[in-house]
Formats: sequence, structure tokens, C-alpha cells
Amino acid sequence: MISALQYKIGGGGGETPAPVGATLIKTGQTTSYRTGDDGDIEAGRATSFSVLASNNPFGNTNRFTDELGGQTFTNNIVIDWSTYNGTNVLGYRRTASATAVTWDNAIDGALAVSIGSFTSGWRLTNIREVMNIMNYEGGASFANRLNYSPLNINEAVLWTSTTVYTASTFAYQLTNNGTGFNYAGKTTTAKYIPCRTFTVTGTTLT
Repeated sequence: MISALQYKIGGGGGETPAPVGATLIKTGQTTSYRTGDDGDIEAGRATSFSVLASNNPFGNTNRFTDELGGQTFTNNIVIDWSTYNGTNVLGYRRTASATAVTWDNAIDGALAVSIGSFTSGWRLTNIREVMNIMNYEGGASFANRLNYSPLNINEAVLWTSTTVYTASTFAYQLTNNGTGFNYAGKTTTAKYIPCRTFTVTGTTLT
């Protein structure tokens, strides 16, 4: 794989442009129900849903690690190396909020999260950030799409930070009602998971 650092960036005159994106990650579905379906083709980046095609900065192919590159998850932080761009990577708190709250309170609660030395920068996940970690080989309910190691989040409803464009008093939720995502009034209550962008320098995350 050719990294972005091997390209000349900027200027004009015949230089090869740097990559501006990446192939979407696999859905995790490995059961095939007919030829040509997702479980048959398993289209997408990485060797599998949880195994990268090349090493992360810690020298292993684990898609999900803790902030130290291992899998003890002592601080309940899960780093998703499928989002690593050479500088930044997205991480999630491994646990949902203890109580169901309104959308505004979910946003405020996520912004206030402090874990170890990571005392700021946390926020409520948006709909794409939740979709990226949903494993579609999960259980019978859509809530179980996050119920796999190392997340093991089995909540019926989770807020996202994404507002419904045509109805601004509603926001999208991950639900188990058969649709995967639904929307609800922002004054209703649900649990949430916060995420954070980490800067990667060698094997140090800040």
C-alpha cells in the first residue's frame, strides 16, 4: 500500500496528487444468503471487520485497541484504527452513559467526559461514526450491532449528534426496531456513547 507521504503534495506541474479518501470498511457480515450479497463478497477495506490489512502504529493488525496499543481496555477507551489517517484516529468510550437523557443532555454529557489524561475533546458520536463500528454479523436486534468485543454495548437506543434536516426538533438514534436508525424528538430520552479524535505521534496518543 502506498502511503500519502510518498506523494508530492501541492504545487503544480505534473506532480501526483495525494489520496483524498479510503475504501469503506467492511460491514462485518460473513454469512451469505445468496451469491452476490454482502456476506458472499465481503466488500470493503481490511482483512475482516476487526483485522486490519496492515499494521497499526503499535505494530499489530488489530483494528480495535486501547490507547496503549493493547487490548486490556483498562480506561474503557477503544481506538478504531480503521479511521487512522497518519495523524489522527477516532476513539470511543467503551461504555454507554449510565442513564437515558435528552438529546441536549447527551451532547452536554459527552462534551464533559474526562478519562485519565484525556480531559477534553470528547463529543457525542454522529450517525456516520456509529455506523462505522456497527457489526452486521451481530445478533437479532440492531442494538446488538455494537455488542461485540471490545465494545459489548447492548443498548436498545443510542443518541447520535445528527439532527433530522427536515425536522430540527428530531435527531437520529441507533434503535432495535428493525430499521437500525430511527429518529426521535430531542426531548425524549436515550443513552449515548462519546467519541474523541486523538492525535497520534509514534505510539503516543494525545
